[in-house]
Amino acid sequence: MTELIEHENNLILISLLITVCMQLCFFAIAYTLKIDKVTDFAGTSNFIVLAAFTLWLGNDFSMPKLLATLMVCLWGFRLGGYLFYRIMIWGEDHRFDKMRKVFWSFLGFWVYQMFWVFLLSLPVTYFNGMTGDFELTNLSYIGLSMFGIGFLIESIADYTKFKHKLYGEKWCRTGMWAISRHPNYFGNIFLWSGIYVYCYSHGVALWTIIGLIWIIILLLFMSGINLLEASANSKYGSDYDYKKYKSETSILIPIPNSIYSKIPESIRRTFLLDFKMYN
Repeated sequence: MTELIEHENNLILISLLITVCMQLCFFAIAYTLKIDKVTDFAGTSNFIVLAAFTLWLGNDFSMPKLLATLMVCLWGFRLGGYLFYRIMIWGEDHRFDKMRKVFWSFLGFWVYQMFWVFLLSLPVTYFNGMTGDFELTNLSYIGLSMFGIGFLIESIADYTKFKHKLYGEKWCRTGMWAISRHPNYFGNIFLWSGIYVYCYSHGVALWTIIGLIWIIILLLFMSGINLLEASANSKYGSDYDYKKYKSETSILIPIPNSIYSKIPESIRRTFLLDFKMYN
């Protein structure tokens, strides 16, 4: 047991060191050249490196561990490819307009990204450091199904939003965006919940859920929905169609409009996460 714990801790420490080194290297490139094209690539590629490298270091290529690693790599390649293509089309990321030339502000974002990658990768890192005979259980299949559903939702939502922006329309309200104002975030949270459930089904420590909690806080309150809702409110807050869209469309969880519009506001503000701060 002691050797097992030491092995897991070693992989976690190695993952932290890899993450810090990768992000600092990409930060140096981005700050020196004043470019945004490597930012998202740095994050998603880091996930892939951690998953693949810890699998290799763990020296256990059984099906359960291959599936855990594959889920992270599949997500990373898909999202990384999409974000890289998007930044090549747009040319720059306006999130960094105010911080790109300020060393400490820009570095702060990259430290922020280090936490994102390292914490969210913990369940797979921990699992790849475990030893034993692992078999797929009913809970494992639930985790795999959650990942598949979330991956599909996030992919479709990203494609729909990108296509929408190419035509220069206002807010997106087609496809998944007709039943959720942020379906890409829902898909992301759901697929990572699936990865955690899958790893937990094989004995991964409960505390590794900290990464999932972190991404939920991040997307709801720090650099996700709160900022996007504030931006949309400032642009379209006086538009009748936008007000109608907001009143009929769930903030995060995809729910048919005919159902959502009839749900009491108290339920929306609590269980459905449509907090007052977004309005």
